[in-house]
Amino acid sequence: MSADADRPTTPVAQLRGHAPGPVHIVRFTPDGRYCLTGAADRTVRLWNPTRADPAYRPPDRGGASRAGTSGAFVSAQEYYGGGGAGERGELPSALPMLSYSDGHMHPVHAVGTNPSSTVLLSATDKTLLATDMVTAQNKSKFWGHAARIEYVCSVGEEIYATASYDSTVRLWDARSRSREPLATFEEAKDAVTCVKPTRHTPQLVTSSVDGKVRTYDMRTAQVIAEDAVKPVTSFSMTTDELTIAASCLDDVIRVWECPDAYNVTGARKKVQRKLHSHHRSEKFRVECDITSDDAHCVAGSECGVVAVYDLGDGGEGAGGPDGVPQATVLRRHTGPTCSVSACPDKKRPWLVVSASYDGTAVVWASQAQYDCVR
Repeated sequence: MSADADRPTTPVAQLRGHAPGPVHIVRFTPDGRYCLTGAADRTVRLWNPTRADPAYRPPDRGGASRAGTSGAFVSAQEYYGGGGAGERGELPSALPMLSYSDGHMHPVHAVGTNPSSTVLLSATDKTLLATDMVTAQNKSKFWGHAARIEYVCSVGEEIYATASYDSTVRLWDARSRSREPLATFEEAKDAVTCVKPTRHTPQLVTSSVDGKVRTYDMRTAQVIAEDAVKPVTSFSMTTDELTIAASCLDDVIRVWECPDAYNVTGARKKVQRKLHSHHRSEKFRVECDITSDDAHCVAGSECGVVAVYDLGDGGEGAGGPDGVPQATVLRRHTGPTCSVSACPDKKRPWLVVSASYDGTAVVWASQAQYDCVR
């Protein structure tokens, strides 16, 4: 199947259930079966994005109310009555699984899980909560940041990492009785917006508003800083960790390539490509993510669209007429699209979820692939 056939193009469901207000964050679980949303209503919700909620009854629109009764989504063509992805008709509601509110005293801006998806990690202001995914009961709390936590992730089953507006990254050991951080990284000169571990080597990669993407090698204590020039609000790596895409506050996603996946701290090439023109990122933290087949980069936008860029071969700006990067623009949100997440399951590179300050979260898919496997 071609990469274009796996390109997300169609809104197929909406994640309904949060109280009115911004949905700040959306993330897939590591296996790609479920997704999580965190919102201003101080809750985290777990969803099955590929199943319809049989309890949801949309307004009767000439047969559209039948959606969801079979437990699987009808096609977007049937639901829209032949309409396209840009129409704003009623969408089916994805299946809600669980809601987590215990311990959330502030809006939730960051969520994640451990690799086995047994522990929910959520940040409420300056506090990291670890919650049992099944019982929804808090397991532990970690605090010490001087400003809001912006990103959380797991480094192994019981080591957690947090990135904060206080310009630090901290590691926390869930096995320890001490609530002091296992380690603190203070090299950033401004807010740290993202932190992710590498899979092939014991390394952490971070991004910051100071314009740097830093790689920390845990074996040698070496830090390699790469200058993206502009403030970086998010980044994503390909599955082989050969390529990194960084979303910056000048409407541009900068793409680097590394010659050796097992030597990520080695000198990456200078920015090989710049993806732009189809999204806006100047004032808000806007995320980008790379699909599991490494074929596309998905980006949110301050103008409310989701832009899907082609990561095919080519130089800066390559891929489209007049040097403009190829992109599919997905229109559904009416407010800034702050968070996007691509399904990590390699069998479903066509599945993406997005969240917006307009209070909605939407599931996107390639209609041909979606109809084939549902």
